[in-house]
Amino acid sequence: MRTDVRILLLGMGSRGDVQPLVALGQRLRRMGYAVSLAAPADLGHVVAGSGVDFEPLSFDLEGPLREGLGRDSLRGSARTQVREARLMREVMAGTAEALADDVGRLVESADAVVSGALTFDLVDALLAPAHRGGRPTKPHLYAVFAPVWPSAHGDSVALALRPRATSWVNHAWSSLAGRVALDLFRPAGDLVRERRGLPRQRFRRYTAAAERTPTLLAASPGVVPPAADWPPALRQTGYWVRDDPGSVASLDPELEAFLAAGDPPVFVGFGSMPTPDPAGVTRDVLAVLDGLGVRGVVSEGLAGLTADTTDRVLGIGPAPHDVLFPRCSVVVHHGGAGTTAAAVRAGVPQVVVPHAADQPYWGRRMADLGVAPPPVARKDLTAARLQRALEVALSPGARATAYALGERVRAEDGAGDAARLVDAYLTGTAPGPGRRRPS
Repeated sequence: MRTDVRILLLGMGSRGDVQPLVALGQRLRRMGYAVSLAAPADLGHVVAGSGVDFEPLSFDLEGPLREGLGRDSLRGSARTQVREARLMREVMAGTAEALADDVGRLVESADAVVSGALTFDLVDALLAPAHRGGRPTKPHLYAVFAPVWPSAHGDSVALALRPRATSWVNHAWSSLAGRVALDLFRPAGDLVRERRGLPRQRFRRYTAAAERTPTLLAASPGVVPPAADWPPALRQTGYWVRDDPGSVASLDPELEAFLAAGDPPVFVGFGSMPTPDPAGVTRDVLAVLDGLGVRGVVSEGLAGLTADTTDRVLGIGPAPHDVLFPRCSVVVHHGGAGTTAAAVRAGVPQVVVPHAADQPYWGRRMADLGVAPPPVARKDLTAARLQRALEVALSPGARATAYALGERVRAEDGAGDAARLVDAYLTGTAPGPGRRRPS
């Protein structure tokens, strides 16, 4: 038992950034570690009942997302990922001081830290050694849910310009995107450096720190092909999914009754992505569903999609994807890493409408794997395009392919593999460089 070792998991972001860490935290607890998970205060319900200690950050996130990105009319397209990523910086800058103070306090009482994309640079600043080139003052691992490193293999890098582009083009573009990402993530980290009298982070040092930090990629190798040019410190696992009985939440009775009353419906929802015209999107969605003669479940999300309930359509609030998606015929979504993973595991076809960041990548991967038509960027979404995409997704071929992929991915134990890798790193039994025992 290792109850004397406390691991801090940092879940800064939306529900999709927090939920996988709950699964990892549960597996680490079973190994005997004391585990706490820090996340925005309004996401405590994601952690509740898991047995993992919740440490609420001193701010909410959904409000700033709705008011900030929504105000800037985030539309999304594969051609403007870098521009759209800049819009997030306003939200990150607005929470920088609170985030730095909260995480600094929590890191102080932890024996080891698992950071994410939005907190890696902050933790790197907090754990910086007194002299350049030294080890972090505490063990630090990096958890990511999309492949973010420059690679010659377009299928294996979320920020590739084009998946089939030449290797130098993909390397150059993903490096540029990485610089924009640092600009997005850096406010809290640079605040800590300023307080400590350290210089502002430079891109070269940022990438060097990321490449030497033990990293866990929580994405199925059946979806994200491993690349030979990934950093040696990277280890890939399957998706991190809770496997305890308590994780299977029940559906709302009205939703349960709707599902039982007819054929599996098409799910439509864009998660934490806002949209400038929710009424227009909803109107187009309902027209397409009616034209195809299929039932639908429309999820409100931060996009604010609202549908009047009929015998053919049901508007819903939040619902557990791992329970709902297997009972749907198609999942239409924004391409977030967590939603994509849930749809893959459910074994159902998808239609991906990417808005920003890594979402175009997931849309391309689903199309390449044969479980979805080519993605339709949010700014290009029309009723006609949605109908054509749904016709492909509803085909027998897409259903059979999605079912087979789901079976393969469900057989993986991603959270268990990740917990064993964390344990091996902390106990000094991990292969390769960078192993570390907690002090």
